Amino acid sequence: MNDTVKEVIVRGTAIGKTLVHWGYIPLILYIGYRASNPKPPLARILSPMA
Repeated sequence: MNDTVKEVIVRGTAIGKTLVHWGYIPLILYIGYRASNPKPPLARILSPMA
């Protein structure tokens, strides 16, 4: 394999890992928000003091 291809794969893996790490919980919250009935106010979801 070419060094350039290896670098692209490593960089893509690192970016994918970061996206999964920081995006998993917001994705779960978004799915739960969309599925709930009645929908709570968005401020109540985002702020624990609301």
